[in-house]
Amino acid sequence: MNKLGLFGAAAVATALCFSSDARATGDGDVSGAALDLVVAGTNTGNGGSFVTKAVKDALGWSSSEWLYYFSYSTLSADRWYDAIVAGTNLVEVDNINDVDAGQILAIDATGSYGGHAVVIIGEPIDITPPSHFYTPYRTGQKQWALPIADSTGSEHGQNASFPDSRRVNGVFTANIPGTAFLRLYSDEATGEILSYSWSVTSTNEANVFDQSERPFAIGELTVSP
Repeated sequence: MNKLGLFGAAAVATALCFSSDARATGDGDVSGAALDLVVAGTNTGNGGSFVTKAVKDALGWSSSEWLYYFSYSTLSADRWYDAIVAGTNLVEVDNINDVDAGQILAIDATGSYGGHAVVIIGEPIDITPPSHFYTPYRTGQKQWALPIADSTGSEHGQNASFPDSRRVNGVFTANIPGTAFLRLYSDEATGEILSYSWSVTSTNEANVFDQSERPFAIGELTVSP
């Protein structure tokens, strides 16, 4: 899978041109359903609620069908995390080479942090030096910009290459759906995903979290429309 610049800012802008009319409801396209919510500006609630709405739309399920498979009317971020690691209607993806559009990344709730969940909308983009110079560096690890759609109150960083679509004319609008980028770190030799950061642009080592600090998981749905 070629990950070099495959889904940069221009591709995100192109993806945002999708409309509900161009995609069949219930066709299983989770990334497309998430982008439909972004285009429509649908008020879904943040984190897990956004992901629940995107997945439910993609599958075309009624509320009763959803409850049969997932037990809750909506999955919070920590419940998405639990479902991924337990293999409940999802299979966990732990290697960067297997990460792709339509998968779900969920960060577990820990202490004062309530967790978060996003829909992945493109392949990871290699931003390891010397092609890019985003700090902090970690010896023996590669860095990746991960294209995502979510709803959040906190901006995912901002620059021309890796923008958060909710910042327009210098103003960030919170608590609405948008596209942005997380940063992932993987083992240089094996591809194992080791840690994440909320943004590509943050230079603070304290903002990079491994599994012992903030457990997170990526999952791919095993159920279909």
